[in-house]
Amino acid sequence: IGYALNHTNRKLSLTPKVTVNAKIVVVGASSVGISFLETLVFCSHLKFNNLTLISTHGLPGKNLLGAEQRKFLATDHCFNDKDYALMSLCSWVNVVVGRMTGIDRAAKHVVLSKGEIVLYDYLILCTGQQYQVPCPTGADINQHLTNREVPNSSQQRYTGKVPCNHFTLNEEEDCCKALTWIRNHSIPTEDGARVSALFC
Repeated sequence: IGYALNHTNRKLSLTPKVTVNAKIVVVGASSVGISFLETLVFCSHLKFNNLTLISTHGLPGKNLLGAEQRKFLATDHCFNDKDYALMSLCSWVNVVVGRMTGIDRAAKHVVLSKGEIVLYDYLILCTGQQYQVPCPTGADINQHLTNREVPNSSQQRYTGKVPCNHFTLNEEEDCCKALTWIRNHSIPTEDGARVSALFC
């Protein structure tokens, strides 16, 4: 990974910046959330002193994925690992690792999964699109129903026990767990290929 080139000159160093002390909390390290923080951090005439990012695994890009792991994730081509490293948002943004579970608008704070509270003046929700565990329709497969006859379960959430060989790949950590599981549960064949176990 290359180094960032930081340039300054007399005009930039003597130009006063307006300090903004408002507590700005961004929930979610999606491409929109990272782009929003990047815009605030590198603003030429404003200096934001109280930026906070709440994300399940912190800032993206800290784990450099290998070629095998990278194939698991879809990409929107907005940022890559080099972009994250050169931005170095951790120098200006307070990172809170956790999952938001509630918002108290009257008290102006968000509640995290471990009961922690993060105060805000402005709250920006940038959770992005995430894959979910599919919810079974409950249809009888012996009746050979068509898609029109199967009840729509797109709005339902699956709350049962997730099988150990089912992975929802949304982030880098999910890819690492999936690849580790595949390597630990694969069986080598005679032709050199590896077949993974289908059931636990």
